[in-house]
Amino acid sequence: MDDEIHRKKSNAVLKISMVMLGVLVLLGVIQAVTAGTVGVGALSFTLGETSSTAAPTTPRRTSDEPIGGGLDGAVGSSPLSSSSAEEAPPSGETKVLTGSWKQARGLLTVEVTKVENLGGRLKVFVTAINASTSKMDLPVASVSAVDDTQRNYGASPSTSRWPASIAKNSSINGFVELDQRVGATGTTFSLTFAGIIGQLAPTGGAVTVTGIPIPK
Repeated sequence: MDDEIHRKKSNAVLKISMVMLGVLVLLGVIQAVTAGTVGVGALSFTLGETSSTAAPTTPRRTSDEPIGGGLDGAVGSSPLSSSSAEEAPPSGETKVLTGSWKQARGLLTVEVTKVENLGGRLKVFVTAINASTSKMDLPVASVSAVDDTQRNYGASPSTSRWPASIAKNSSINGFVELDQRVGATGTTFSLTFAGIIGQLAPTGGAVTVTGIPIPK
């Protein structure tokens, strides 16, 4: 009788122990899921969850892409444009002829002493001598030229430096610049001062210097 009672008590204790063990296992599973740890107090441990920070990856450079990035924002890159590809025309070399080409009409003498050719633009240096007792005016607006191909030119008022007025018994020096480039086939030209004003101005009010060579 005592053995049977003892056996029943042992079975009851075993059942209670198994139930408690099951509860503990269930609690452990819940704890592991929710908190990531297993155990209680000093006996608890954290489930092995490792976090890794992905290293930034460098995009692979294709064979067509220059080192340092693409064209946009690339250091030192300067794509060619149509304007940069075009080169400015080189400045022409100045060709110069000096000498004495002159014409006298009445008491007025006009002498060309030098001709400069800069890229086809002629600059003509002139000395005018008034041997009369009256002032004369040779306005630059009335200066013209014609070359041996019969091409006509005027004097540029903005770039010419010509005093125009000559006092009695005196002379003036300056230059007139033709208003357009000379033709490639021209070799000589004539320079005319027309519209000369003065009491003792030449008859017809004009003086023409001929046979002036064009520097080439």
